[in-house]
Parts: sequence; C-alpha cells; structure tokens
Amino acid sequence: MAARHVGAPTDDKVRCDVDFAIVWVFGVTALALVLFVSGRVSVDQVAIAVPVLLLLGGVVTPEQAVAGLSSRVTVTVAAILVLGLGLEKSGAVDAVGRWAVAAPLGGPRTRLFLICLIAGLVSPFLNNTAVVAVLLPVVIRVARSVDRPPSTMLIPLSYAAILGGTITLIGTSTNLVVHGMAQSRGLDALSMFSIAPLGLIYFGVGLLYLFTVGAWLLPRREPPPDLARHYDVRSFETELVVTAESPAVGSSLAALGWADTYGVLVRSIHRPSTGQAFSGPRTPLAEGDLLLVRGQSAQLVLLAAEQRLAGPADVSRYGRELDDEEGHLVELMVGPGSHLIDRTLRQIRFQSRYGVVVVGIQHHGRAVPSRLGDVRLAVGDLLLVQGRADALETLVRIRGLVPLGERDHPRPTQRWRAVLAACILVAVVATAGLGLTSILASAMVGVVALVFTGCLRLDDIYRDMDWRVIALLAGLVPLGLAMDSSGASRLIADLVAGAIHGLPPAAAIGLIYLFASLITEIMSNAAAALLLTPIALEVAHATHANPYALIVAVMFGCSASFMTPMGYQTNAMVHGPGGYRFIDFVRVGLPLNLLLLALASLLIPLFWPVGG
Repeated sequence: MAARHVGAPTDDKVRCDVDFAIVWVFGVTALALVLFVSGRVSVDQVAIAVPVLLLLGGVVTPEQAVAGLSSRVTVTVAAILVLGLGLEKSGAVDAVGRWAVAAPLGGPRTRLFLICLIAGLVSPFLNNTAVVAVLLPVVIRVARSVDRPPSTMLIPLSYAAILGGTITLIGTSTNLVVHGMAQSRGLDALSMFSIAPLGLIYFGVGLLYLFTVGAWLLPRREPPPDLARHYDVRSFETELVVTAESPAVGSSLAALGWADTYGVLVRSIHRPSTGQAFSGPRTPLAEGDLLLVRGQSAQLVLLAAEQRLAGPADVSRYGRELDDEEGHLVELMVGPGSHLIDRTLRQIRFQSRYGVVVVGIQHHGRAVPSRLGDVRLAVGDLLLVQGRADALETLVRIRGLVPLGERDHPRPTQRWRAVLAACILVAVVATAGLGLTSILASAMVGVVALVFTGCLRLDDIYRDMDWRVIALLAGLVPLGLAMDSSGASRLIADLVAGAIHGLPPAAAIGLIYLFASLITEIMSNAAAALLLTPIALEVAHATHANPYALIVAVMFGCSASFMTPMGYQTNAMVHGPGGYRFIDFVRVGLPLNLLLLALASLLIPLFWPVGG
C-alpha cells in the first residue's frame, strides 16, 4: 500500500472543498438574484456585498475580491461613460435634441420615424439613456402637437435606442462586459464593428416591426394626468398658529421637514409674545407662534390637522391665491443616474437644498395622494416642482432630472466645445475600429483629451458619473471569477451541453439567446452578461463549438429587454410619461423578442459558424 503523506489532502477532502465552493457560489448567486428581482435593495448595494460574501466563504482570495476595481471590463465601461458625459456637458447631445425639434422632418409619423432613426444611429456611440433623455421631451411635444397620446410614440423611442446599442461593442455596457470577459480568456478577435452587420440587420428589422405590427399593438392610453391639475396646484397663503398640543413645539422647521412631507413652504414666523419675526429654518417653534404658510389647499389642511395647528381668529388670509414669481411650475422625470433614486425627499432635504417645493409626485404611474416626503423615488417617477424661475432653471440642469417640457432658457453652450467633444469621440471610434489600438486604450486617451481641452471638468466626472454601473461591475466581476475557479460554471455548462447535444446550430444558439433574454428582463443587463458569459464559454468548450457564436448570442440576448418596464433603463424612463401599464410592454415586446430570437438563431451561425 502506498504511503500517504502527512497533511496531504485526501480525495474526499478535496471533493468536499470543491462541493462546498460550488454550493457557496450558487447560494451567493441565488441571493443576489432574489435581491435584484425584489428591488428592496439597490443593485449597487447588492453588488458590493457579493465579493465580501465570496471572501467570507473562502471561495476567492482578497486579490480576486477586489479584482473588479482594476478589471479591464470596469475600466473600459467607465471610460466610455465619461466620453458620453463629455458630449452631454459640452452641449453636443442637447444640440441633437434642438435640431430634432426645429428641423422640417415632415408629419408626426415621419418625424417619429426619423427621431427613432436618429436614436438608433447615435446609440451605438453614446449611452442610450442619455439619448432617450434628450429626445423624450421632443417626442412628447410631437404627440401633443397632433393631439395623440404619448403612449403611441414613446415605446418605439425606447426600443430604437436599445436596438441601436447592439451595433457596436461600445453601444452598451453589456457588449463591453461580454467582450472584456472574452478577452480575459484569450478571445480577442472581436473588434469595434465586428457585430455591426448583425446589429444593423437587427436594428432595421426591429424598426420595421415598430412601424408596422408594433404600431398596431401600441396602446392608446390616456396621457398621465397633468400633475398640476390632479393636485389642484394653486398656491395659497394662510396663517396658522402653533397650539400647545402641537408636536412641532420645540422643533425647528429644518428638523420638521414640512416642505418635503407636505409640499408647503413656511415663509415667516411671527412670535406675538415678543414681537419678533423669524425666517430661518433653525428657529425652534413655540406655542402661539404665527406661521405664514404657502401651499396647495389640500396639503395646508392636512398640515394643520396632523400638526395640530389652528387658524387665527382675527386674520382671514386663507384662500388668497398667489400669482407671483414664486409660482412657476416644472414637471421633471427621475432619470438614470439621478441622486434621487432609492431615496426620499425628506432624506435629501430637497426643499432646503434647492429652494423649491415638490407639490406632486407620480410614482410607478400613479399620483401620490399625501406624504410626498416619504416616497422612495425610482427611475421614471414624475415630480411637479414649484419655485422661482432661477431655482427651477438650476434644478433642470442637474444630471438625472429630465424636464418634460421645453425649457424657456436652454442650457448655454459653446459650439466649439460641442464640436471638439464630438471629434474626440469620432477619433476614439475610428482608432479602435481600424484596429490601431484597443477600445480601452483609445477610450482612455479620449477621456484625457476631453479633460485637458476643457470639454469636461473633473468635478463633472466626480459629481455626475453614473457610479452605480461601476459599482455593479466591480462587485460582480469577482462572482464570474468564483464561478470559474469553483467549477460552478463548468457544472452548469455540462448540463446545458447535455440539453443541446444533437440539436442543429440554430436551435443551440436560440436556447442560449432565449435564456439570456429572459434573465435580463428581471435583472440588470450588465449583471446578466457577467453571469452568463463564463457559462457560454464553458458550453463552447464542452461542445467544441465556436465560442464567438455563443458570446454574441449572450450580447444580443442580454440587450433584448423589451417585455418589462424594468428590463432596461430606457423602458423605465418612458413608463411614467407614456402612462403605460406592465402589460403594454409584454404586448408590444413579446412579438419583437420572438422575431429577434428567430433572427439571431438563423444569422449568428452564418456570421460565426458554430462548428468553426
């Protein structure tokens, strides 16, 4: 019998460790998926917890746990996002929107088609959420000009932007994630425009569907109720007295947060006992204080009832309607990257920070009746904001807040900066597309060029960059490493390989694409790509198939988010303004998904032969 070295691991011990690692990885993955779907915890919070759990389970080393921060995928996506931010800040993106409004593009249907065409042809080179944010008010204006509900026009805009992002490797973070993970495994044959032939066909067929069958399936929903009319937003002033029973006694206005909770503004505090008048938010209230309060009638009544405030017997100002410079209204949509997402107005002290009052909220398509300050905001929510014109103009310039009407004073731009920023992006695309350098290298050079030419300030990057995407990638890259090292991806791949064994190439590609398109409807596209790419590569290895065919199927499948409003950020952006219901996305998106599934199943094996 052969001697066994002391301390050497037994086969059972090794098998136990391997099995534990696989179970732990599957457990962390399942937990992450549940949290992604539930929406109770933000995506970036889940992502940063994943490498910690993997580290605690001993599945990854400390170096692997932080590998996402320096990953080629993360850095490339960050650089591309900065390039898009440079175009926004320089005014180049706004210029496209202003041109779409003013250009003689024909009737409403022709104008919508050309706007969708613009969205699809710009999205391959620019973050498609920024494109939709600029063009969304334009489409709403077109709809109102011909007395058509926005619901007949906004879904095509969102879908066109999604389809356009599939044309290049930098069109979506999904493509960059899949490409980066493939490169890390030695697969570097894909270039900037390798997927362009398939992407252009994809976009063309999708656009044709949207303006034929899709146009017939689009709902004619009544536009969401005008928030100003729904809330009867007429500004009134009244004087309320702080009674001895009021819970506000001893607290300051800043601590009470009435502006964020009730949507009212306390203009001044008069203390009859001393004859003093106060206007600062830090003054503690006392019994008998006379408060001059401005707001809508329903909210004033609610404030008085809940805070036990009384109307003075000798003053009858309640009901005097205001008509001054503080009565301007603007309707804003919470867009991707906004600092309001997953937070309440009370938490960020919205009124004291911006000097305006939110007098109405539409959350998930429904007007919020009261307690506005306690609503946890999400992408697509609408805010009706009232305040001075200068304060509102400052507010609409904040990243992630999209005004749904044309601004009277458009953001000032310097044309040379916009032109220079566009030239820098063209240079980045050209150098990477011609194979002169890698996408990462050209994008990093482009970022430096934007900063040193003054097209983009570092402060803008720190403040307005969508860091949630970076946190998501940095947190989930270690999960991909853990799936590889533990053997979890190989186990799944063996199961998939057994299921597709003997199937024709089109069917095998179709199954990979179908799974990717389904999982991306319930979680972030980038997260789906991070999870599925290692599995697709293992399936290619197990079946001796062309790995490029499978990773392209993952790319296009993870971008096929058409059936739910939360499947893609652009869908969430049009959900509220369009007055859509969940079923609307299913009705229009399901046939499109099936059409593109058939298209991908037939064309991917032609461009990348499965057996090649």
